[in-house]
Amino acid sequence: MHIVTRFALTAGAALAALTPAIANHSWSTYHWAGDGTVELTVNRAITSQWTTALAGAVADWEKSRKLSFSTQDVTGINVKRCSPILGEILVCNAAYGQRGWLGIASIWLSDGHIVQGTTQLNDTYFNMARYNTPEWRALVACQEIAHDFGLDHQDETFTNYNLGTCMDYTSAPSGGVYNGFDYGPTNEHPNDHDYDQIITIYSHKDGASAAATNFAVREVGKPAAQPISSAPAGLSPAEWGRAVRHDAQGRPNVFEKVLGPGQKQLTHVFWAIGEGPRR
Repeated sequence: MHIVTRFALTAGAALAALTPAIANHSWSTYHWAGDGTVELTVNRAITSQWTTALAGAVADWEKSRKLSFSTQDVTGINVKRCSPILGEILVCNAAYGQRGWLGIASIWLSDGHIVQGTTQLNDTYFNMARYNTPEWRALVACQEIAHDFGLDHQDETFTNYNLGTCMDYTSAPSGGVYNGFDYGPTNEHPNDHDYDQIITIYSHKDGASAAATNFAVREVGKPAAQPISSAPAGLSPAEWGRAVRHDAQGRPNVFEKVLGPGQKQLTHVFWAIGEGPRR
């Protein structure tokens, strides 16, 4: 059964007059193919504890006016595997175990374009008192789905002043004073710098559609690429490929797996505070 909710894209005349903003926290050059704006389907294989957080994240990111989302609840999904859907984003939650991570976001690339993405939210941690709050759920849902369309972090230190964005690691997502330190603003939503970065990324025009097909994204005048893998990202570093980046705590947080000529799987990891492997 599919329950579809449509979020309309509204592009104001004033925005059209803007030149692309300058920002510096894209996830490399990864983006969905599009023609200045991109429409994406977000499939929800989630329980009610995540409904508010994910709906809020989708609504927040659509304010960029470069991304338009339709969301639908899907049934029959094996949430422990969370296998990707070609041309779309799939969000799953489950008790994935004490693996050290709160959430992971994986994208599959074909010739440099994102062609499918998944977000997995780890209830093993979100059932613990520390993380079982609306603020933590909002932060992680907002951040992980943003990785699925090419956005990276603004800051990766948990113990400094909040930047007021979900793309900033923190020990206190709701801001304010926590353990004697004033973290400042909430980190539950995007900020203007995030929207600037989305404009920068998606002002690029590919002349191709990000819609799902039987193959990876087709470019005008080019033959279809080979089908991309539909295998799940996996739940541990051994399944994600080689570590290609480490966070401020020295933990590997971006992994790359080469799938074939021109095809890769990238996984971005949100480690729990004090957990995760080190160099």
